[in-house]
Amino acid sequence: MNHFPFIKIENRDYPSVIMGEDKFTGWFEKDSFGTEEQRGMAYKEAIETAYVCGVRGFSMSPQPTLVAVLKKFKKTHPEIVCISNHHWQTHYYIGNKSLWSKENLDRIFATEKYHSDPDLIKGSYWFKDVDNNKRFSKEEIETIRLDEKEYIAQLKEFGSFCDFCLVGNYGKSTLLTIGREDIIKKEIKLARKAGLVPLGMCEGGGLALPKMEQLDVGGHWAWINRQHAHPNLSYTLDVIKKIKKPITAYKVFTSSEGFNFEESIKLIRNIPQIKSIVVGIEDKEQARETFSNLKKQF
Repeated sequence: MNHFPFIKIENRDYPSVIMGEDKFTGWFEKDSFGTEEQRGMAYKEAIETAYVCGVRGFSMSPQPTLVAVLKKFKKTHPEIVCISNHHWQTHYYIGNKSLWSKENLDRIFATEKYHSDPDLIKGSYWFKDVDNNKRFSKEEIETIRLDEKEYIAQLKEFGSFCDFCLVGNYGKSTLLTIGREDIIKKEIKLARKAGLVPLGMCEGGGLALPKMEQLDVGGHWAWINRQHAHPNLSYTLDVIKKIKKPITAYKVFTSSEGFNFEESIKLIRNIPQIKSIVVGIEDKEQARETFSNLKKQF
């Protein structure tokens, strides 16, 4: 086999290794691409290199340049599997205001902190400087809504080249932890109607996975590495043992102790519920080095 193996989720091929796109979007940190044309070329070179190294899975968020490149690549390589992460800056609102504004992101993190067990999150750096007093009130939480028109438009755009999609990707899985799983249920229903298999985004790790497991998703994505998972690593590892649906791990190689390929992979190898990983890549050289090393593990 000249590519990383597939697993099956709801009788569809699903990749065991997925290349992420965050590093190319420029949303979370300063990038060095200069122009959109340069961004598109850098991404194209990276996915081509990843493909040669055996990668058949690619995730995609709503960055127009990257979407165009991956859609074109899918046409010439129909065997690849694309996963839609179509949430950024769209379809979540509180009243008439986007939940993606900086003010509302600060408030949603405060809300999650307030609703979390303080003993469980006391060691989490995610909430170190979060002020509980900024939280949304119970009445405000009830006004959080999904704009179905925007959501359906995103599904239509991404459904043209994606087989799977993430649902509930906001905050640290906050919609689940503050009691608004009804919104995720609505996303799931719309995604299935559009022909996509929904996967639950569980950035909230051990606090989110049991709740997402009860919803009509085909599997989960969970933030986990050898230093961190939410609310803490040991708690999340205990929770994962009880999860039946396949888990895709992301942020696997992130570590406060620096990059350590062998130790990071060892953690994942010891968790049978984790069937797939997402690997963030910065350029074609990193794609070649990382996926070539990863190939030796399969």
